[in-house]
Amino acid sequence: MSEIDFSSLSNKKYYSISEVSSLLGIKQTEIRYWEKFEPKLRSKGITRAYDLKKLKLLIKIKKLIKDQGIKPVKLNLYLSNKNIKESTNLEIKKELINIKNLIKKASKV
Repeated sequence: MSEIDFSSLSNKKYYSISEVSSLLGIKQTEIRYWEKFEPKLRSKGITRAYDLKKLKLLIKIKKLIKDQGIKPVKLNLYLSNKNIKESTNLEIKKELINIKNLIKKASKV
């Protein structure tokens, strides 16, 4: 799945559901269905309007459902734990880089 280049988007504050669905390559009905499981997506007004924050959230949801096979019912749980997992992975990566550097220094001695 290709990433969306946000710099190529028009400087609109909000995007319609039809614009978002064509941009993400998914059906409008899928977006409406996902809104049932992630209330942050739903606009307060009658018409659906998505800002960049909601667009990024939709991209995350699409990756979870389409790429990783997460069921929509478990989206909220996974999204709330996702930040914790990402920060933990970053800490592990930094630690591995430190270990790698220590091994390089030890092998030079």
